[in-house]
Amino acid sequence: MDGSAPQSGRTTAPSDAADLLVAPAAILEGLPDAVVAMDRDGRIVFANALAEELFGYSRAEIVGQPVTMLWAVRVRKRYQRNLELYFATQHPLRFTAEAWGLRRDGTEFIGEMSWGIVETERGPLLLAIGRDVSERHARDERVHALAAMGDRALAGAEPAELAREAVELLRSRLPVRGAGVRLGDGRTLAEAGRLRRSPMRLPIGTGDELLVTPARDLTDEEMGIVRAVANTLTVALARLRDEAQMRHDAVHDPLTHLANRILLRDRLEQARARAAREGGETGVLYVDLDGFKAINDTHGHGAGDAVLVEFGARLTSAVRPADTVARVGGDEFVVVCDQIDDAAVRSLATRLQAAIRPPVAVGDRELEVTASVGIALGRDPFALLADADAAAYRAKGAGGGRVEMVRRD
Repeated sequence: MDGSAPQSGRTTAPSDAADLLVAPAAILEGLPDAVVAMDRDGRIVFANALAEELFGYSRAEIVGQPVTMLWAVRVRKRYQRNLELYFATQHPLRFTAEAWGLRRDGTEFIGEMSWGIVETERGPLLLAIGRDVSERHARDERVHALAAMGDRALAGAEPAELAREAVELLRSRLPVRGAGVRLGDGRTLAEAGRLRRSPMRLPIGTGDELLVTPARDLTDEEMGIVRAVANTLTVALARLRDEAQMRHDAVHDPLTHLANRILLRDRLEQARARAAREGGETGVLYVDLDGFKAINDTHGHGAGDAVLVEFGARLTSAVRPADTVARVGGDEFVVVCDQIDDAAVRSLATRLQAAIRPPVAVGDRELEVTASVGIALGRDPFALLADADAAAYRAKGAGGGRVEMVRRD
């Protein structure tokens, strides 16, 4: 034995640990994001392949160039100040949720970026690492705009206003050339842009439609926004119809759909105001069906209701378009007609009698009904209503099927 120390089984460590590390440029190339490095003067010294793809430049075209060429023009001054601040204060790695970049073709995008100073043999460099999040940002904005529209719909915004908002949302947030909201009766609540002859049609109620002309085929997410807008409009228009129905029901008779006492009073007020403003006289005609109770007793209330509905329609067809026909009792109707004279109101009474005279078909039976009509003519519609009621009572007492007239000076 030579007396030397035994050899250990341990391998010899390399003389330089850095030999085991991948070259920094290779690391930057392997990152899943775009990487741009710049020196203190704001000159680009490195860009990886994803940066080439993101900005649309080859590496040879941007290395050595000012980094400002990659920033949207409107933010360059602010970003330049931030760059100088980073080099001056040796900031650690920072993250910003939004940075505006500029591609070679002049289009802007929103980047989600990490920034930080790294020390190199050439001195400190500012490293920017990020990705284009424009589409994600656009999706978020679409969702927020849609949520705001939904909140406004629930808060009771007018459907026409919501329709305009919906059209603006679709045209500003999606690749849509034109959009419109049309009701089943042909009215347009809102429309903007160009609607082609055969636009995309989404039902938003009974006969109502949301019309959309896309600039291209919409993605599933984009179509989801369109459908969500349609659903919001559907709710808003349903509320509009419900409210309109409630307003109608509040002032109309539920059986004949003629004006009720509330609406009659309003029309009497209007007639009085017009008479005071313009002069002229108002005519009130009180129509009381003769022997109506016998119809109910003999043929049932269903037959009686059918007679009332039919006579309500006949009276409406006999008066002038501006006149009001109201049902004020079980078998009592009132007609209010302002700006009318003696001859015209008598002619109207004759037309009403003629409208009532033909038999009413109820099932397989024909029922004949007459009416007592009281007419009052003058300038105070509310006094005329009482006068016409009294005149109709006298006509009924004289045997029915008659017309009695009162003039109030």
